[in-house]
Amino acid sequence: MSRTKRSRTRSTARKPGPRISSRRVTSPTAPTPTAPERGSPHPAPPRDHAFPHGPPRRPTRMRIAGTNPWSVTVMSFFFLTGLGVCVLGVALATSVLLGLVAPGEWPSPWQTLIIATGVVALEILLGTALACLCGFMYNYTARFSGGVEVALTGDLTDPPPAARALRLLTRPHTRARRAEADPGPRQP
Repeated sequence: MSRTKRSRTRSTARKPGPRISSRRVTSPTAPTPTAPERGSPHPAPPRDHAFPHGPPRRPTRMRIAGTNPWSVTVMSFFFLTGLGVCVLGVALATSVLLGLVAPGEWPSPWQTLIIATGVVALEILLGTALACLCGFMYNYTARFSGGVEVALTGDLTDPPPAARALRLLTRPHTRARRAEADPGPRQP
């Protein structure tokens, strides 16, 4: 009888929320400020952040302590293949254009396409092998150095140059005003 009670209490217990990288996810509970009604004696509360739905968040830090060499190899193969297709298209278009400008001076478009295909195939093969080797080398060096730490933040905007210049100009002005307010002993 005690076993059935335990199983029932476990099933009716509150289930934990979703987990992301071993942290519980909670929804923000910060109240959102609203505009005051007309004729209200109380003004709207000041906003101290850019987003009205919650407080600003700290940057998230992530450490890349290793890579999967197979994934690096596959992604580099796809990237280099796409780059190779673009190179073939540009080579063919250039060959056709040069054939129209100066006929007989340049190789035919088919010859250009065959040569470019050989160069692109070699580029894909060597580039993929080099990327795989770099993946293994990164894993080896990450054992000793701990990997690369990356900070992710939502604020990607830098202040405009005018704001930076204004900030630099206000510093001497502030110092001069402080010196006027507190004259201190003067040298004759």
